[in-house]
Amino acid sequence: MSTVRPSVDLARDNPVGRVPEPVGRRVATLEGDADGWTLRRPGRLRRRGRWEALDSTLDRLDDVHEVDVRASGAPQDVLARWTLRAAARGSLVTGEVPGAVVPVGPAPTSRPGDLDHDVRSVRQRRAALATGLGPAPTVSAVLVTRRPALVPRILAMLDAQRYPALEVVLVVHGDEPVEVPAGLTVPVQLLHAPADRSLGHALELGCAAASGTLLTKVDDDDFYGPDHVLDLVLAHRVSGALMVGKSTTIVHVEQLDVTVRRVFGVPEGFTHRVAGGTMLLAAEDLRAVGGWSDVPRAVDTKLLESVAQAGGRVYRPHDVGYLYVRHRPAPGLEHTWSTDPRHFLRNTREQWLGLLAHEELGTA
Repeated sequence: MSTVRPSVDLARDNPVGRVPEPVGRRVATLEGDADGWTLRRPGRLRRRGRWEALDSTLDRLDDVHEVDVRASGAPQDVLARWTLRAAARGSLVTGEVPGAVVPVGPAPTSRPGDLDHDVRSVRQRRAALATGLGPAPTVSAVLVTRRPALVPRILAMLDAQRYPALEVVLVVHGDEPVEVPAGLTVPVQLLHAPADRSLGHALELGCAAASGTLLTKVDDDDFYGPDHVLDLVLAHRVSGALMVGKSTTIVHVEQLDVTVRRVFGVPEGFTHRVAGGTMLLAAEDLRAVGGWSDVPRAVDTKLLESVAQAGGRVYRPHDVGYLYVRHRPAPGLEHTWSTDPRHFLRNTREQWLGLLAHEELGTA
């Protein structure tokens, strides 16, 4: 028996444009025995075939959220490859799941679009996609801060990243003394930017010192799960976009002491805007579009405009792994984006009192 674990080809097995909107819950069923398989999908004719033709059904999963596998009599190598490819393409695989796919336990009672369901699907998808990544490209997380008190927490979250090829470039914007905590395993460069220079200047300083082939911007007041960087790298690889990033859909609104999950946009698709604290792009692409603008505010918007003017596309994967914090007004915690906190209660799907504690969000 072969001990080689299956892997996916990211050029063909990826979730780009394949994850349905979170409306309803469409579940396909794969049944089978030693002689062949039967695929049932909601509102579609069932399909039957021999196991050597199973891969031909993968495109037919693009309109379902989940596939329930009941095929214990199937050739295990064929089933392992098919379920891994299905997971990489964005389907949640439940039921009799081969070892090649991350098990998620019993089928979720929550619906697509609910955090519990989406976390299960993302964990499977992430693990499946990672089998096709190959050597991990180097990533530099660039963090500009004026708030020394927040540095230990954000560095701890970056140190907890499971991505193997990460460095942190910490740019202290001003004269406040900042110390890098002892015991970190992630490499940290410590730089200083003059207080009288702009945020854009400080970001440009950090990116110029970074050694990674990919650069990602990190904000000191948000929360990041341990696979956040991996998510961005995978999204960059499979989408071919110039920039990738997550959305401000999971938000802790401090003034109301509530965490909400909002619904907007299509998961795993192209967009015109992503959260500034999640932007990732290649270092050479940042240089090609002119780098960060030397402005005190709206640096993220300016960079998005530069990307658009260069004809680059922006891609947003799922929103798991990132929590945006909307602070109550306080000196030193001003947001560059001004809006009423009730703005974040619009189009909410789920709501929790306080800061939601969750491993995938870096808040547990």
